[in-house]
Amino acid sequence: MTSPDSEPLWTRLGVRVESSEDLRQLRWLLERFDSGRIRYVARCLRLREAPKPERIARELGACIPQPSS
Repeated sequence: MTSPDSEPLWTRLGVRVESSEDLRQLRWLLERFDSGRIRYVARCLRLREAPKPERIARELGACIPQPSS
């Protein structure tokens, strides 16, 4: 059995991260919103699988900026 602390942060938050862009968006959300709020929104949006960061941002009324080149 693994401890909850050994799980990736996004798993504990209920967020689906499948790419480096998803991870960048999640970091952006965490800089601006409390992790409890992100977890709550993720739980509310969950249907078949965890929502991606972009969907959570939309629900929070936030717009994640595009990465700077």
